[in-house]
Amino acid sequence: MSHSPELPTSERDAGFTLPEMLISVMISGILIVAISMAFTTVIRTEASASTRLAESKDITFVQTWLPIDLSSSIASYDEAADADLAARLAGGQPSITINHDFGPESTNVLTLVRPDLDAGPGVYYVVTYRYEMVNGEWRISRYEIRNPGQGPAETVKTVGVAYEIPSPPPGWEHKTTPTHATDVVARTQYIRPVGENVTFKFESGKTFVSGGGGLSAENVLPTNGRGGLRNPSAPPSRCGGRIALVIDTSGSVPKDNGGPATEQAAVGFIRGFSGTPTTLSLNGFDLEAYGMSLNPAAPATNGVRSPYLSLLNPGPTVDAIAKRVTDLDDIGPDWPGAPTSRYDPNGDGIMWNQIGAGTNWEDGLWNVFRNSAGAYYGTEQPELVVFITDGEPNRVRTAAGGQMTKPQNEAADAAAVVAKQAVDDGSRLIGVMVGGKSKNTTYVNLLKKVVGANEWKGKRLPDGSIDVANAAEAQLFKGEFDELGTILRSIMIAECGGTLTLQKRIDTGGALENPTNGSWLYSTALGDRTLDRSETSSITFDYRFGPGESSKTVEIIEAPVGGYVFDRAECTADGVAVAATPLADPSVAGVSVTVSADKAVSCLMISRPA
Repeated sequence: MSHSPELPTSERDAGFTLPEMLISVMISGILIVAISMAFTTVIRTEASASTRLAESKDITFVQTWLPIDLSSSIASYDEAADADLAARLAGGQPSITINHDFGPESTNVLTLVRPDLDAGPGVYYVVTYRYEMVNGEWRISRYEIRNPGQGPAETVKTVGVAYEIPSPPPGWEHKTTPTHATDVVARTQYIRPVGENVTFKFESGKTFVSGGGGLSAENVLPTNGRGGLRNPSAPPSRCGGRIALVIDTSGSVPKDNGGPATEQAAVGFIRGFSGTPTTLSLNGFDLEAYGMSLNPAAPATNGVRSPYLSLLNPGPTVDAIAKRVTDLDDIGPDWPGAPTSRYDPNGDGIMWNQIGAGTNWEDGLWNVFRNSAGAYYGTEQPELVVFITDGEPNRVRTAAGGQMTKPQNEAADAAAVVAKQAVDDGSRLIGVMVGGKSKNTTYVNLLKKVVGANEWKGKRLPDGSIDVANAAEAQLFKGEFDELGTILRSIMIAECGGTLTLQKRIDTGGALENPTNGSWLYSTALGDRTLDRSETSSITFDYRFGPGESSKTVEIIEAPVGGYVFDRAECTADGVAVAATPLADPSVAGVSVTVSADKAVSCLMISRPA
């Protein structure tokens, strides 16, 4: 047997050479990096997959429950506070309240009332979606409340949860709608919407939108002119009613060069309401109060309020009211001066200081609310009074109906007594301090005594539009004479801006005539409204405008009426023509009109005999 020669021990234990070691380290490093990258990718992929899976489960939950909740509900609400929610439910049909307290960490997103078909007719339950923190995690939960409002019998069960929902931004409070996580937008803008579009927002940035009709078999579902379901009735408009415009015609106005600006602003205010269901009483005051009559033989009636005149139809009446204002003589700052005839240069009996030199705030208000015998007008009270003055009060009424001089504080206090009674009786009172004294705190505070201290925060913007701000609630407006137009315009916009008023006429081939048929149905995105001529001569729709939205195109559909064919619409705003375009579908009667946030649009819907 042959043997291989053994190597010396020193040669058997020599190991790797230096080049071999460097190569080994390099290869090991490459392998470790590759393995680490692969492991990181696996972890990331698993996390992403986990997130997608969780989000997919959330969407499945929303898809499963939200559409059926919306389509099955008989009434729906989007309220931030449970107290308000309970009040709405209690006042609705059916009458339902809830007793459960979800706690301070839970905010209502959407609540609906559903018929409980398994329990039988006339039985309902409540479904509420809530944004809440549970175990340190924000989520949206769906709750079913059975036997609502029935004390111990009321039960609350969680049915579905969405977890991949964003946490609140800094400063968010539970009393605020969580728009960072979800939006609930009514498809139509009235208290009881026909349906909602609901958007859920996820942490990934994705959104899911669902929607439903909010209708059930208990609702009457006739068809509109297009063959679709009609909306519920649109709510009453904010626009219209009785307005008393009261203008300070004391001599300080023309003396301070405020005559033309005051007249132009008042005329703009009047014309802004033309075409709306508004009636206007035009009055003045100086030493005492008077009604501005349209009778040339007696243009002013001392101590008698001017009658309410309709502004619904632009034309002779509106023009005559405007002319009564502009007939005030535009005389300069040296007025009155001598001779006495300069009080009334053209001799038409219409002048500044109509009754005499003085500023009688008390009588200016008294004349609007009480007759010459001191009795309240009752049902003829104005719903809105716009009281314009440029100076300090220095006169009050006497028991006999005359006037007497008083210090300004006492004169303002006397006017405040009349104003308080008027507000208590349901009238809204707006005071406008105009001219140089609008920058004087003393005079402004005197007017605040009378009308209230809530000041208007709006202004005219560089592009000529008006930031109306809080004009709908403000009690006191102030500015120079050249700002009066903006002030009065903002009041008009708050009352009737963004509205559409409809009247009906029949074109018989000659003049436009009122229809003998008494009922005409109009469908809009806001809901349906019937023009019943036995009750009213017009109907008005209110439109809302989002941030930066100054106008919108709206469609009006007229339901067919036997014996008539819809022909056209003639529309105006501020007495100027507005285009009315026939609907794209020629089989549907109606028009589309552009409604602006700062104007009131009025349309005559005109048909001809079939």
